[in-house]
Amino acid sequence: MENVTKTTISPYPSYDVPQWFALKVSRKEALATSILEKEGLRTYCPMVATDTTIQGKKVIVERPLIPNTIFVFAPFHQLNSLKNANPFITYCYKKVDGKFKILEVPAREMELFIESSTKMKNDITYFHPEEVALRQGDHVKIVGGLFDGYEGTLLKAKGRAKRMFLINFEMLGALGTHIEPQYIRIIKKK
Repeated sequence: MENVTKTTISPYPSYDVPQWFALKVSRKEALATSILEKEGLRTYCPMVATDTTIQGKKVIVERPLIPNTIFVFAPFHQLNSLKNANPFITYCYKKVDGKFKILEVPAREMELFIESSTKMKNDITYFHPEEVALRQGDHVKIVGGLFDGYEGTLLKAKGRAKRMFLINFEMLGALGTHIEPQYIRIIKKK
């Protein structure tokens, strides 16, 4: 009989190695960011400009792209100490093999997310992974323009001169922006 080793997934990340974590902060993104940055940690809270009405006047305000969530690059032990001292900061979790695990975001994916959300800041829509069935459109690559080289999924919008373009992030979900049709090249038909 074969000797089979079952891999177990620890709910806790590596203790001393800095990595990206997603944190829930219950509407206190600015406060959490301030606390973490005072400790010398790199944080990221993508913001988007939106128009709203305040006291009867239309104004443009910045709000978090993903409400109640910030990202931080830190060793687990340092982040855990700060989290314990600030109870409004909690970890985001994902379910793996029936167990909940602290959400760690791969460094390459996080850097691409930061780059993409920064470029798309003025024309961005965030989709949770469960909201987008990426098989609905063609797999496309952007050739030229601001997003040159990006690959993603095209969502066709009737009556629009632009097409909605998605960049899928395995752990974080998807970002969408409008792309002029002349920049879109189909890689694979649906």
